[in-house]
Amino acid sequence: MTEITAKSYILFPKTAAPTQLMDPVAFALAIVGGPLVVATIGAPLFAIPVMAVVFGGPLYLLIGIPVLLVDMRRNPVTSGRWARLAFASFILLGLPMLFFTALIDKSLSVPGFFLIFGSVFAPLWGAVIGYIYGRLERDFYKQTI
Repeated sequence: MTEITAKSYILFPKTAAPTQLMDPVAFALAIVGGPLVVATIGAPLFAIPVMAVVFGGPLYLLIGIPVLLVDMRRNPVTSGRWARLAFASFILLGLPMLFFTALIDKSLSVPGFFLIFGSVFAPLWGAVIGYIYGRLERDFYKQTI
């Protein structure tokens, strides 16, 4: 009888892959500090990084936090990985919005503007956030996600 139930995944589901631990304090500081650091460093050169925080900040918080938390469960944090993830998330969200506005409005100046500058600042913010998180992360404060 034990041979029948030994392979039964309905009664005994397979275990999930091990999850990574995260430092919530470092994550919160990195999420807030990343765009602010980019804006502070870029402000003397251009006014664009400051405006990127104002225009892109809400979208970044709504989409970026869940995407990064899901990625942190399975993968270690690196600047390059978070930059690629931020760029891919932005493109996957931005292109359908651009196509939708192209159907409604023939003037693509505003959505095109957001897509061009967002595709520059999303990976830049992701890389800075990954760097800040890596520098501030401490094993003592880590929690499961």
